[in-house]
Amino acid sequence: MSKPNYKSHQLFKGLQVLILSLLVFHFSSHIAVAKQAVMKKILIQANPLAVKFFVTQNIPVKVIQVEKRELLVALKNVKLEKGFKILGKEKSAIKHVALETLQGNVIAVVLTSHQPYGTIRSGFNKADSSFTVNLEKKPEKTVTVPEPTVKELEKKHSAPKVVKGSTPDSMKGIQKETAKKAVTEPVKAIKKISPQKPDPLKPIRKMASKEPVKIVTPPAYALHRREQSKYKGDISDLARAIDGSQCDSKQIGNSILLLKKDLYEEAFEVLDQYIFQENFTCLEQAYFLRAYAFYKTVGKDDFAQLMKAERLFQDALVSYPKSSLLAYGYSAIGMIQKKLNNVSAAEGYFNIVKQGYLTYSGLAEIMYHLAEIYDEKGYLDKALRYYKQVFEDTVENNYIPDAGIGYGKALFKKRQYLDSLTVLNYVVASNPKKVYDSYELLLHIGNANFEVGLSKAARQTLTRVLNLFPQVEGRDIILSKIGDTYGMENNQEKAIKIYELVREKFPDSEGYVASSIGIARYLKTDEGKIEIYEMIKIKFPKNKFARISMMRLAEIYLATGEYNKCIKEIEQLLSTHPRGLRYEAVKLMQKAYEALFQKQLKSDDYTKVLNRYEFEHERLDRMGSRKIAFSVGLAYLEAKLFEESFNHLINAYKQYKRSSRSSQLLFGLGVAMDESGRDDDALKLFNAFSKRFPKNKHRVETLSRAGDIYLEKKKYKRSSAKFKEAFKISKTHLDKGKILILHSNVYAKKGDLKTASQFHEKAIKEIALAPGENYEILTDAYKELGQTYISLKKYIKAADAYLKALSFSKNDREKANLGFLLGDAYQKGNIIPKAKEAFKQVVASYDSVWARLAQHRLNTFELAQMVQSS
Repeated sequence: MSKPNYKSHQLFKGLQVLILSLLVFHFSSHIAVAKQAVMKKILIQANPLAVKFFVTQNIPVKVIQVEKRELLVALKNVKLEKGFKILGKEKSAIKHVALETLQGNVIAVVLTSHQPYGTIRSGFNKADSSFTVNLEKKPEKTVTVPEPTVKELEKKHSAPKVVKGSTPDSMKGIQKETAKKAVTEPVKAIKKISPQKPDPLKPIRKMASKEPVKIVTPPAYALHRREQSKYKGDISDLARAIDGSQCDSKQIGNSILLLKKDLYEEAFEVLDQYIFQENFTCLEQAYFLRAYAFYKTVGKDDFAQLMKAERLFQDALVSYPKSSLLAYGYSAIGMIQKKLNNVSAAEGYFNIVKQGYLTYSGLAEIMYHLAEIYDEKGYLDKALRYYKQVFEDTVENNYIPDAGIGYGKALFKKRQYLDSLTVLNYVVASNPKKVYDSYELLLHIGNANFEVGLSKAARQTLTRVLNLFPQVEGRDIILSKIGDTYGMENNQEKAIKIYELVREKFPDSEGYVASSIGIARYLKTDEGKIEIYEMIKIKFPKNKFARISMMRLAEIYLATGEYNKCIKEIEQLLSTHPRGLRYEAVKLMQKAYEALFQKQLKSDDYTKVLNRYEFEHERLDRMGSRKIAFSVGLAYLEAKLFEESFNHLINAYKQYKRSSRSSQLLFGLGVAMDESGRDDDALKLFNAFSKRFPKNKHRVETLSRAGDIYLEKKKYKRSSAKFKEAFKISKTHLDKGKILILHSNVYAKKGDLKTASQFHEKAIKEIALAPGENYEILTDAYKELGQTYISLKKYIKAADAYLKALSFSKNDREKANLGFLLGDAYQKGNIIPKAKEAFKQVVASYDSVWARLAQHRLNTFELAQMVQSS
């Protein structure tokens, strides 16, 4: 693997399990029906910055901003085309693109930029079959096609007249402001029948009523002109088909007239009597019409009557197995089974019609019901296909508006919010009365506007939901989301007012929790935020906002430097909500560990870093963090555990790009290499460090260590050159003294002991000038000088050096050793009295080894004296 790709490879390898746990959960609803797509290429566009993924079909995609300059795009159920290419990178702000295939048919792409990413938006573009991630706002202003206002639409399609009545006080605030903008009559009708209760939404109605009630949309949905037909595309076409047949029965003709007037009970009585009288003319048509008429009289939840209707259709099918009307019978039984909640049976009947009666005029109805079934089962791709087929039918049918609503809602479920908005707005524009059938149409439009960032349009539409359906379920959530729209516009004052209203009127509700989160966002003190987040976490532990609260708490603790609290909060989040926000939570925990270890290293608490790492190394290693590896490596270096230090520092080294590798990382890795016996690698790193960081404080040590390695390799000239350069740039007497001692070793190895002793003498002078009590260093320096003098047979000078070393030494064992060396120097210099005195002092010490050796020397002196005397 090439070096530029190493960092991304480590990210994929270290976090693969975490990415999959998030992405597989997110994509699980698509697995049942998804087919593997092919990604042909990735195109990076420069102005504005955007990345396009060209795929053969719409697939699940997750976009996650990992860091300010790092974006993760995960694509499910896709493989790379042979000859796959990444184009346009050279001329863009994207610095690096890393691509890797993970388990579960996931392709992960990490986009690293030179500058932090701004606004990130994404979605599928049907025009060129691509998934586009927009990373910058377009510089030019976009011109949107003006849409007709609700007032214009509703004038064009006038609503039925209603009985006027008094308006409750709860609605007066909004009525005054919206009377000119919305259709007044239908709203009054709803006001009339709604319960006379105090309206908790009155303040928000007043707040939003100054704005025109219209739906702001993306470009209009473009459809071809549909053909007109005498058929309606549903089971009611049964009467039309029979009416156009050659049936001469007067009773059949009368029953058809009754059916056209929706007089189903009367039609059933006529047809039932007709069959009972055993007429032979048009009996086949009578059986099917009777079953249809009875079916239309049955309520949705009247299971007993529905079963009777099914029996009537079964009678028709059994009596006339070769009838041209069979498709109507199968369709009706399918719809009855669907109402009886026998979904599998309903699907079977619908498929019989869909596959066996391709010319059946009611196929639109069949496809619509199949779409609903697949929607409920979670097969969204299949449901989308069927909804779309009905919605874009080239022939007019009664199910077009409902199919459009189903299509838009299914697109919303798939997070294709712009497409959903386009479809639903088309439905409203072409069928404005549909907004009064159910709150769900306007609610989905409002939510889709919210998701794509059209805050004003979202607020207008959601407010209209509350106006038309004042007792709608989930008012607290809708109202809280209206508050969010003001927040999106940085209108803090209005947002807080709405949040407070929700908390007051809807305590302990979902909206209460969401509004609490909203209020916390605007609090200036961390104490207030912590109080709200803790309340949600404790009082609403199963609410989806509980995990968001825990994330916010962790973010606060991270920002305030309370890293242990941050880590503990994330641990609790992952234990109670193992799937939600897992990737983001682990990244936050990683940042906390990184900051904690850096703080502890600065405080010289490297033992705390090591204790934490040794106890939690499995979790920390899975994170794959280069900063954690760096900190742990430095901690091991401080502890003199050089092999462990090398393993972590080389890991961090490989994850950083060359230009990003700090002097501390290179120096630490070089020392770890040197101390662990990797001399050649250490030498290369020290030489590179010296060139790259000529003014760094560690350059003196890198030169000294390089000189020492050259010395071990018997490259004396290079070694001496390194020590000279180190001495030249060193700024303290202590450093100069240490360098001179190391330099003296070069001459000692070469056999030039005289020059070596001169370097030792200079070193001792430099060390003596250094501030502080450098006794240990002086002890070693005088000891080495004494040993050099011994080699030169300058025993008196050697003894003087050992005496100086003894005066600085504070270690009893070291003193015993120096005392013995002093006695040995006097003995070799034939100054026997002083030698005996030195050995006697060693014998009196507590060091048994040197004491025995000294006593042996004294015994030797006595034996020699006895020999001389004799």
